[in-house]
Amino acid sequence: MNNSIELVDVIFVDCEYSHKHPHMIHRHENFLELLYIAEESGRYIVAGHEYAVTAGDFVVCNPHVPHGEDPFQEHHIQTYCLVLSGAQLELAEDESPIVSTGREKFFGELMPQIYHTFHKRKGWSEVCRHFAAGIFFMVQRLILERVVNPKQKRERLVHRITDYLNEHFTEPLTLKKISEEFFISESSLSHAFKKETGLSPMQYVMQRRIGQAQSLLVETSLAIQEIEFQLGFSDSAHFSKLFKKYVGVTPKEYRAHFAGRRRRS
Repeated sequence: MNNSIELVDVIFVDCEYSHKHPHMIHRHENFLELLYIAEESGRYIVAGHEYAVTAGDFVVCNPHVPHGEDPFQEHHIQTYCLVLSGAQLELAEDESPIVSTGREKFFGELMPQIYHTFHKRKGWSEVCRHFAAGIFFMVQRLILERVVNPKQKRERLVHRITDYLNEHFTEPLTLKKISEEFFISESSLSHAFKKETGLSPMQYVMQRRIGQAQSLLVETSLAIQEIEFQLGFSDSAHFSKLFKKYVGVTPKEYRAHFAGRRRRS
């Protein structure tokens, strides 16, 4: 067993909460997330590309890779998420991050057990870690064994734009500034980006900011005003209004919802 893999958290989101409060595009610097789709089906965005997901799928969200949900689509998926440190799954360029387990009942039965044991039973954290590491290696094996489809033709410009936005989304970006960075007209840039991602560049920037705010609200104790400042918002009322528009609750309500689920050390 790889002792470098640590189980940081196990997160459960039911269909009702998924429908009302999508978790928008965000990324983690040091964590791998293995998102298991327990019930229903939907859409999920990884690295700027949208994928269909259904019950029995794992979504691989490696460190530094933006991922999340489109708030303007219907979501009714029930998920369990293993948050791991010291772990990363190797995917070939353009290889899908969606790993299907088919109708295998094993994962569907095991994931709720890991969640409840991790949060409800004291002294069982090491047992949960071993189960989570086992799932990690099973997913790794499924990736190695699956037949990889031929490379799909991707829009290389959009990949570059997405990478740029992910690095600079906290800055005061404008469509004009982005188009000048890539020596392309604003209209051409917007058309190419929306065709590939379904979003305008500025919509993507805003979703990245709100998605990162969600992560900071749950994973840190930073004051909401400090989070606003870090993400480039200059007005608290504007930030709160946008957050509620996309997520369905205020930043304060969002933090309070997850505060009770955070594991006490």
